[in-house]
Amino acid sequence: MPQSTYLDNLVYVYLGVMGAFAVAQLLQLRPTNRVHIGLWLIASFLSAFGVLFYLNVARISFENFTIFGPLASITGGFLRFFAFSYRRHTFHKSRLARACMWSSLAAIPLIAVPALSPYRLLIGSCIGTLLAAACFFAVLHNPIWKSRASAPVAASLIALGITCVAFAARAATAYPFTADQTFIGQSELQKRGLESVVLMTFFMQLAFTAMIVDLRAREDARNDRISIRIAQRNKRLHKRAQETANVARARLDLVQLLTHEVRQPITNAQASLQSISQKLRSTKNTPNNASFALKSAQSSLDHITLSLSNIIVASTILSDERKWVTDEVDAYAALKISILDFDKENQDRIKITFNENAIYIESVSILLRLVLQNIIEFAIKFSNPDSEIDAHLKIDFELEMVVFDIGFLPADAHPLNQGIFERRPSTDTEPSGISSLGLFVVRQIARELGGEVRLLDTVPGRQNFQLALPC
Repeated sequence: MPQSTYLDNLVYVYLGVMGAFAVAQLLQLRPTNRVHIGLWLIASFLSAFGVLFYLNVARISFENFTIFGPLASITGGFLRFFAFSYRRHTFHKSRLARACMWSSLAAIPLIAVPALSPYRLLIGSCIGTLLAAACFFAVLHNPIWKSRASAPVAASLIALGITCVAFAARAATAYPFTADQTFIGQSELQKRGLESVVLMTFFMQLAFTAMIVDLRAREDARNDRISIRIAQRNKRLHKRAQETANVARARLDLVQLLTHEVRQPITNAQASLQSISQKLRSTKNTPNNASFALKSAQSSLDHITLSLSNIIVASTILSDERKWVTDEVDAYAALKISILDFDKENQDRIKITFNENAIYIESVSILLRLVLQNIIEFAIKFSNPDSEIDAHLKIDFELEMVVFDIGFLPADAHPLNQGIFERRPSTDTEPSGISSLGLFVVRQIARELGGEVRLLDTVPGRQNFQLALPC
């Protein structure tokens, strides 16, 4: 059947509308809308293919293959329905939309029945009416198109409603109501039908593209609000962190001031007790209870001084307010001075083994002395009172470390473990009644100085505190 130039022009306009809106939709492509746009583009391609196939088959009068045109267009209609029904990771279940969709799907096999070939236009128009109704209810009920009062969604619903009416009108003008059996042809009804398809396609493409643009705009606005909230929250968190740091710094200053104010009188008292102790040694017939009382007072003051030093260092480490300057320190001298901080009886229990001429390490002398004082303090407390404490000072050339090895014979039958270096809450209690603050400070200072401290089981029945610091 020959076709007019006017008919060809209508088909070209139809294809031009499809192509132009396909480009516009691709420009709006995002991960959140790629399924909608992908389904819609495939549907547009199938609809265009159906029109071209129908037109070319009609030109060569190959009527037996005219079924493929309607099938391609109907398949495109189903894909449009899925594009309207899709929400994130699933398809929305609308009863009315699915009822219309399943009804149209059930009618598709009728197109392939040879006996019903004169009624293909009627069947196809009815399927188109049902699919347009299914798309209408899909848009109406899908929560992803939340702004039902907005212009894009309203335009889409109007376009789908007009499409539904147009297909119903085309079904009313098909065989057997009229002589028309094909959608595209020379008759006035066939031309008006193709014109209505071009017009409906334009409005449908425009409405869908506007819905995608509106959806993307809402997502951009939501992302902007989220970004603003995140920025505001980060600002509040930063402000809180600064306030917390200021409070921590103020508390640290208060602790340091308090410890300084308390430590100064204690230091003076220690000096006075040492002076009294020397005078008592030089005096004959000194009462034993006076020496015992003096020794107990001096030991208590030493414990208080060490605890205050631990509190100062622990507060400084936890507040990140470090102002330590390293220097070359004589390792043997630091060990010897740390031992001299204890009473004469415990000094005699400690045996130093040192085979090198001199060992100098890059460290902080005050911190190194505090670490060694804590290790020796705990070695004395944990050891058998009648046993000796071995203090080995050596160099590990393979690891390039200076090793302080303090070995002792535990008084308790149950050996200690590495958990003794952990900082425990003040509510926790130990069977020995000894706080973990000193050994926690030891571990933290060792890490600050680039070394490590461990509690080792050496020969049977003995344990060692091993402090390793870089040379």
